[in-house]
Amino acid sequence: MSYSFKLKNGSIAIFDPENSLLSITTPLGEVQDTTLGRAESRLLALLLAEPGVTKTRDEIVEYTWNDRVVASGSLNQAIFSLRNSLNDSRDHEIVMTIPRRGYRFNQNHVIDPHTELATSPESEQLISADEIEADSTVAPSIDDTPVTPATPMQQRPGFIINKLFIGYAATVALCVATLMHLGFPFNRPEVKVVNTQLHNITLNTVGNSLDEARALSNTVAKQLEKSPASLKGQIWISQSKSNYTLACIRADQSTNNYQFNSQQKELLVMIQQCLETAL
Repeated sequence: MSYSFKLKNGSIAIFDPENSLLSITTPLGEVQDTTLGRAESRLLALLLAEPGVTKTRDEIVEYTWNDRVVASGSLNQAIFSLRNSLNDSRDHEIVMTIPRRGYRFNQNHVIDPHTELATSPESEQLISADEIEADSTVAPSIDDTPVTPATPMQQRPGFIINKLFIGYAATVALCVATLMHLGFPFNRPEVKVVNTQLHNITLNTVGNSLDEARALSNTVAKQLEKSPASLKGQIWISQSKSNYTLACIRADQSTNNYQFNSQQKELLVMIQQCLETAL
């Protein structure tokens, strides 16, 4: 079984997990085939098996390295390498970080090749979001299977994205309900989530206890009272001392991820920047 999904620059990616082969076709019909490393291949296969579903770090490690003992930074390395292969290293729109939960594949990028692909080079391309300051996953040095260098570009009939993109399959309520019932990383069952609806914004705050999550929810809610009424979308946020981890799904279904210190950047400013749709 192979998986098809679109990249932010309009290219189409086809992933064959059996052969660890990632084939990327540009809107001009140029093809780049890359054999992913074992970890990156199994990681991508796991996320694509259930796009839109958050996989905890423990789930990913168990599946990706089920027969190996690995260093603590192996998952960060695999995520970093996979995002580079998908040209997703800046804003993490495709392989999304869910703060203190894990990772998920953005289901808005998954396509049905029978309905979403065309061969006309005049078809409209997917426009990527503006490059932004996003959270970065540092890649520590570990001993893992390297990515095989890409084969030279070749020409074949191109796959182009149709004007009508796949709609976001889950409603806000379904997204929140799914996240609320997923497992927690690091074997920490005390991690709690508080969900609050504030006008057009769905706020999800994460804490080690309900009291901590509620306190963070109250803090963020007070900040959002000062925000423009036009602001829409979903927010997941967690706090560690003065550091925040923030993930957003904006009204146009694009995504943002940030990590920042509240002593350096104002919380409300970062939330607005996270939710505002690029023009």
